[in-house]
Amino acid sequence: SIKNVRLWDIKNWELITNITKIYKTGYLYSASFLIDDDKNYIVTCNSSQKSEGIKIFDFYGVQTKEIPNSNEDTYFIDTYYDKKLFKYFILTGNIGYVKSYDFSTNKLYYKYFDKGNNRGHDSIIIDDSKEMVKLIDSSGDGFIRVWKFHGGILLNKISIGKYELRGICLWNSNYLFVGCTDNTIKLVEIANGLVMKSLVGYN
Repeated sequence: SIKNVRLWDIKNWELITNITKIYKTGYLYSASFLIDDDKNYIVTCNSSQKSEGIKIFDFYGVQTKEIPNSNEDTYFIDTYYDKKLFKYFILTGNIGYVKSYDFSTNKLYYKYFDKGNNRGHDSIIIDDSKEMVKLIDSSGDGFIRVWKFHGGILLNKISIGKYELRGICLWNSNYLFVGCTDNTIKLVEIANGLVMKSLVGYN
């Protein structure tokens, strides 16, 4: 099972850091960068329901801390810097819900939960282009959910159908590209939830 993270120099493709055997159980599912006060970190999560949580390493491969994540499978991890609060947050997509953590305190910030959804959340993106910061996530139950990031309030719930949803990409704060298990990428208008196009690129 995959439990390693490798950091490469893209100028010459030399291996800078190789962090091995990060988790004892499960496997490493996702990793992200976090740069705080000129210090560089790698943030990781895994697919284990044991006691291991979110692990943070410096670029030399030394673990700096671990944040408990309620003993659950975590499919996606990312980071977000709030320019108004001058704070970093860690975002995780888990079974049934999404979470945000305050990086400075290691504490849970909000839990974004929609009753009845017990499927995995495979991608998260932040839209802070306007006054209200929004968190958008894609789920295995075929829905895109738009949340108020500070407060955890569900603002919009968009049904894509019976397909599981994977990666999402935000375009101009008005549209999303969404990867679906029907082998398509769908272009979705966020305001009204309409699927504008269904792009077929592979089988």
